[in-house]
Amino acid sequence: MFHRGVMRGLMNYHVNLVIKILIASDFIIWSSANLVGPVFAIFIADRLPGGSIAAVGMASMIFFITKSIVEIPVGTYIDKSKSERDDLYSALLGTILNAVSFFLYPLIDSVWQLYLIQIVSGAAAAIAYPGWYSIFTRHIDKSKEAFEWSLYDVLLGLGMAVTAGLGALMVDKFGFNVVFNVIGFMMLVGAALLFIIQGKVFQGGTAKK
Repeated sequence: MFHRGVMRGLMNYHVNLVIKILIASDFIIWSSANLVGPVFAIFIADRLPGGSIAAVGMASMIFFITKSIVEIPVGTYIDKSKSERDDLYSALLGTILNAVSFFLYPLIDSVWQLYLIQIVSGAAAAIAYPGWYSIFTRHIDKSKEAFEWSLYDVLLGLGMAVTAGLGALMVDKFGFNVVFNVIGFMMLVGAALLFIIQGKVFQGGTAKK
């Protein structure tokens, strides 16, 4: 209900369609991801043999190191093309891989499997971000740059605030497995939204220089 209300409100803003869809997609992706964010450490410590506070820190470190190693090469690669297709494909592939990583969490039973998923998740983020940011940067409305980045930031902040509390309640009532699967499904919805803008991107309306 909350997501639908925000989406309807966003569509009424005088912002071009590409920016609206990019914001809506990331709103769904980040809001859903934060369903488990505040309680992810509990999942590691309580559900996985050998899980500990150290394992929580190690998992986070693996994610960010993987993301940092992969992201610049991905950005460099997609900058070589004059078309925006590779940007869109990058955003799609990264988001879908991230969704897959959440579907895998219910299947693991060891800390080393968690670390492998963190590598996949970090790589997924590194693949998705450059393409998404590249399209957003080129299609942002002139003289509305500050407003549209602020709109993006505020909506994501509100979405993540709501789902932080909602996710804890869902885990308490339904368990981690259900919540992980909900997140994976919602991320696929966020990825599917990007297909709406493929016409505008593929037409090369704002080609790379």
